[in-house]
Amino acid sequence: MGSFLYSQQQPLYSIQQVKDMAIFPGCGKISQSLKKELTNCLSQQLSERLIKELDGIEETLRKSNIYDASAQIQFIISKEGILLGSETLPGSNPVLADAALLAMDRISLELPPIRPAMLKNGTPVNLVLQLPVVFKLEKKPESVTSKSYPVDEIVLFTLLTNENNLRYEVRLFQNKDVKVYEIKNDQTEFLGKFLKLNEVENSEPYKSLINQCKSDNKILMADGFLEKEFFEIYIYNLFDSTHKNPIFVEVMKVDNQKRKLISKFEKESDFNESRFAPLIYRE
Repeated sequence: MGSFLYSQQQPLYSIQQVKDMAIFPGCGKISQSLKKELTNCLSQQLSERLIKELDGIEETLRKSNIYDASAQIQFIISKEGILLGSETLPGSNPVLADAALLAMDRISLELPPIRPAMLKNGTPVNLVLQLPVVFKLEKKPESVTSKSYPVDEIVLFTLLTNENNLRYEVRLFQNKDVKVYEIKNDQTEFLGKFLKLNEVENSEPYKSLINQCKSDNKILMADGFLEKEFFEIYIYNLFDSTHKNPIFVEVMKVDNQKRKLISKFEKESDFNESRFAPLIYRE
């Protein structure tokens, strides 16, 4: 930890500012002075590791109705030869960004030491780099229709509090930004925008409320009346960082405080076409 903090306090250098490029595992046969070739090799080697760690992300994106997602990852190769400080830059898809950061953390723990970048005088330095991650998925005719959301915002999930008249709605705006709203006494107030879900998970009071739901692997998406009947919509495995458990949605009918399972949706498109979809729409 001390080494990490010390490195973070040191200056960061770009590829253009160093004489010798860092040598990533698998690129050892390339001369350290050939910065372009080593940069390409690093990108290829790291991308291959990242794709392996992101196994299952395609299904997660499909279930979120996302077919074109990108994230720009910035990271540091420290003067000690450690990959650290991973973060995603603005404009990254929040779902892909969260998964990519977790994958980078796992890669960092498994990597052997990297030969660091050096200045002309032979001093090893912290090198800052960026890596784009892009997923373009083919829409499956059997599960996807031309129907799109008729609104700009949809509810990702709802966080209930101990106060009956207070809750927080976490919404996805135009399939990109995450927004949080406070709903108190039927009044809605915009609280802020986040670039990725991970930021919401690590911010209070949302962090504590999300942790309360993780043990059940489910969280409330939204609830409300349809044709004078009250329904609750729950999403399962949304915060499963392993991506091993499929995300699915269940709709419960509530009558006299008794809940009855009405429908289960394993495909996002099936839910979108159901009569329950308007319950997550927000103007």
